Amino acid sequence: MRQREAESRASRSLQTFCQNKACGPARLVKTEKIKNRWLVDFEPLGGLYTVAVDPGGNTDVSVWDKNPVR
Repeated sequence: MRQREAESRASRSLQTFCQNKACGPARLVKTEKIKNRWLVDFEPLGGLYTVAVDPGGNTDVSVWDKNPVR
């Protein structure tokens, strides 16, 4: 799988994930390949979403709070 396909799969996965949530519009921040998976970062208001895409096209969305409580 190439980078563009991973970004496309990640974007569709994030749209599905955000269907019933108030994620807001998200912009692609960066994409990197680690071992055999692609990690695609998106940034909407107030958070960071990382979508892991494995070689088979499966995806997993992780949500990161940009403003952690200290």
